[in-house]
Amino acid sequence: MNYLVEDKHSGERIDKFLVSVMDNVSRTDVQKLIVAGDVKVGGVAASKNFRVESGMVVVVERLPEKDASTLEPENIPLDIVYEDDDIVVLNKPRNLVVHPGNGVQNGTLAAGLLYHFKENLSAVNGPLRPGIVHRLDKDTPGLMVVAKNDAAHRHLAHQLETRTLHRTYNALVWGCPRDLEGCIDAPIARNPKNRLKMAVVKGGKESRTHYVAKQFFAIATLLELQLESGRTHQIRVHSRYTGHPVVGDPLYDGREESLNRVPPLMKEIAAKVLEMAPAQLLQAVKIELIHPTTGKKMKFKVPMEEPFTKVLKFLKKECPASAPVFDEEESFHDFDADIRFDEGFEPDEVDSEMLDEFQEGVFPELKVRKTRAERFAERKANAARRREKAAERKRIKQEKAARKRGIAPEDFVQPGYEPTIDPDLL
Repeated sequence: MNYLVEDKHSGERIDKFLVSVMDNVSRTDVQKLIVAGDVKVGGVAASKNFRVESGMVVVVERLPEKDASTLEPENIPLDIVYEDDDIVVLNKPRNLVVHPGNGVQNGTLAAGLLYHFKENLSAVNGPLRPGIVHRLDKDTPGLMVVAKNDAAHRHLAHQLETRTLHRTYNALVWGCPRDLEGCIDAPIARNPKNRLKMAVVKGGKESRTHYVAKQFFAIATLLELQLESGRTHQIRVHSRYTGHPVVGDPLYDGREESLNRVPPLMKEIAAKVLEMAPAQLLQAVKIELIHPTTGKKMKFKVPMEEPFTKVLKFLKKECPASAPVFDEEESFHDFDADIRFDEGFEPDEVDSEMLDEFQEGVFPELKVRKTRAERFAERKANAARRREKAAERKRIKQEKAARKRGIAPEDFVQPGYEPTIDPDLL
């Protein structure tokens, strides 16, 4: 199949161009064809970053193969916040997988959607993901938008790509970040040591998370976050990377590993928090989008789930903090573990993650951090000042002891000090 590039598509990435001109395909489908070498321009296989120009002819040698549908409808209760002929906004509960994969075949949100809406769901992402535009982790509750037809699906996917669909998250993290508002900019890819996890990896996919601290406790901080990119486990990985794992996160050191770093007097409170937290205390609390048909801006918000609220009330009662305190020597910031990988990374061929977006102007720019050399020099100067104060305290103590022994202050000689001999006596 040949596709002529028109002027309006000039300069677009080839995968985006093909999604706009081909029927019933997703960007993931197109990327798989590109990786397999089935997309050519001028007889040469195109790369996934190739940009088309007006007048080019893109040749697709075969259609993408859709997975055979093994998804069976299941009567799973859905918490529907809003519904019309084009979209459904729902509040996904904790402990619910969005679609089949990684050994999970039954009990998914996709099966519940198929039961409730039958054929009134988009098929852009294939039969195993009916209506699914974006997804949340199994143990991350919150708002999701579902497309009921292909046109709505493509419109919502375009909003994700152009950053006009925004999702806001709340997360409780251990400790207190040094900067109370800013951006975590660190590339994410598969963990080279554990393929079930993600990690900050040199050469990984560009990832940015914007955050603002909202509420403070002696051992934790409530953050509001938005994503400029939408990588798998992005908030959890970035939080762990900064040394402040999400409270209760079993995969990224948010449980016992962090409990060992809590001050001794607070360990009992922290242990109680972990008992109350079923998993990571992270929730998508707000979503903003443009309706695919009416063009109207729509905003939806849900309250925090009960376990999250329960933990916040407990912390407010047991260890409130009116102002954040950052201690460089005792904070979670210097979490001692391998959290960045500079070697052994093999990039994934296809990224099937949809983008979560960041609303420009909501979060200020990241404050300038001190360099490692500046921090080292500052620590060195502080250590010198501490030694001087210790020496002064020791001198005063010795003078007091000398007075008790009857030695006059003018006759007191500091240990290690040899007085100058009066030349008149020579």
